[in-house]
Amino acid sequence: MLKYVRKKSIILDMILSALVLPSWKNLLFFVLLTLCFSLYIHHWSALTAEKKKLESYVKKITDRTQQSVFQLKTSLTLANQSKAASCSPEDINMLRDILANYPYVNDIGRISSANEVTCSVLWGVLSEPKKLPNKSIQDSSFQKSWTEVSGFFSANQQRSIFNIGHSFAVSSPTTFLGISRHSQKIGGVLYTPTEKKIHHLFDDITYQQAQSVITSPPKQHLWLPIPNNFLVSTSCPPHYEFCVTGIDTRIGIYDMNIIEWLKIIISGILAGVVLSFGVKLFKSNRRTLIYRLKYAIKTDEIYSLYQPKIHLKTGRIIGVEALARWDDKELGSVSPDVFIHCAEANQLITPLTKKLIVKNLKEIGSFLKNDPTFLLSINLSVQDLSDQSFLNFVDNHVKKNGINAKQIIFEVTERSAAENNVLKRATKHFLRKGYQISLDDFGTGFSNLSWLTTFEPNEIKIDKMFVQSIGTQTVSQIALNGIFQLVGNLNVALVFEGIESVEEARYVLQHSPNAIGQGWLYSKAIDVEALQHLLDTQPYMDVSFLESQK
Repeated sequence: MLKYVRKKSIILDMILSALVLPSWKNLLFFVLLTLCFSLYIHHWSALTAEKKKLESYVKKITDRTQQSVFQLKTSLTLANQSKAASCSPEDINMLRDILANYPYVNDIGRISSANEVTCSVLWGVLSEPKKLPNKSIQDSSFQKSWTEVSGFFSANQQRSIFNIGHSFAVSSPTTFLGISRHSQKIGGVLYTPTEKKIHHLFDDITYQQAQSVITSPPKQHLWLPIPNNFLVSTSCPPHYEFCVTGIDTRIGIYDMNIIEWLKIIISGILAGVVLSFGVKLFKSNRRTLIYRLKYAIKTDEIYSLYQPKIHLKTGRIIGVEALARWDDKELGSVSPDVFIHCAEANQLITPLTKKLIVKNLKEIGSFLKNDPTFLLSINLSVQDLSDQSFLNFVDNHVKKNGINAKQIIFEVTERSAAENNVLKRATKHFLRKGYQISLDDFGTGFSNLSWLTTFEPNEIKIDKMFVQSIGTQTVSQIALNGIFQLVGNLNVALVFEGIESVEEARYVLQHSPNAIGQGWLYSKAIDVEALQHLLDTQPYMDVSFLESQK
């Protein structure tokens, strides 16, 4: 049993040691960060839902108010059409018939020019006319309106009264019944926007809150989960002289229960832990790549394969391009895009380029010396060209291997305006020494056309994206046709990358008879031994080669 426990402990220690553990400081930082983010997300999510519900609540009140105004106005219009004597039994009977058709009208009757009520359906003919307040509201719907008149017909009752002509109508106290709300913490106010006169209060809102909101709307920062903030939604329908404002006095995280708060905390902590481990793992992997790359450069593990460059018309192999490759024991086969970018980002590219140049000259030197027309293309970065000692290094090793400088082509790519001046200055020095310069990825750089006016490169390489657009009728093919016209008459070698089909090869030949091609139609990047075999056999010079590839 003791051995089993000890063995289990050892296994657990191995697992924990294999994990990439963040420091407590970083863990705490990310947990706090994600807690804040979780708090904000839940607050905003709750706020969005509450806003929709508040808008729905306000819309219901607005719609009901519009219906009420319509019924009050229509009933008054019909009442004014009566030809019976005012307050006569016939008149009151007619008013009673009108009242029965409009459920949002509580009472209807007659009023004098002095604002005195003389009779109504519910109270009949008054023995003594009742005087309405002198101060009233006038709008486009009614001649006069009195809001929340207290104790006019009976004690402890408030009614809104509306007048057109010699008739008045009283709004029903049941008008706004049945309007549901999603929470006990919201309320609304119905008011006139011009005079800021409150007609009616709804649910959980005080007169002071309503008055404050309609007179000076608050400057809200709803996205900030700060206390005592509240949500406001206002509706002012066109052609009506009223507005409805809804207020939610407890919003976002301040309206959440303990279960919802636990969700916020737990999700924030879990996200923080996952994020801290993820960042640590990312940094660890990145450092591992840099470490392995430094080690590979130091131990000379990075090597070159060579992709043949074919004169398309004759099929003759006229040179090769050196392409870096890296097979790491720990990382496996690493893409050139990955380790070249990593080398450039960490100031390792020039040491790597120097080691590869030494290898390239040694491996291809015999081919160059045996055939003075054979060419070797080597890719350089801006960092290489920025190193003032780099040209001397290259020149020394070329002379040391007894190679003619004209057989070496350095391919450069311009990726930004900042690199432009560096490349122009550096490449001129290489040209004076007799080396050839190739403008790589033509058509995709920052301002490649400026090169053609500044100096004449020996070679222009057309990016494979244009070659692979052949037959697609896309913008890239249109651009390719423009490139043929642009550089076709220049005294410069044209190299087309990425030729993978017979149709692409023939299309290029049709528009550029002296074109040079690279691509899998002919050969992938190969080692020196396979290259020797290709040079000995020259299989692409066979006139039937392209026919056999169909």
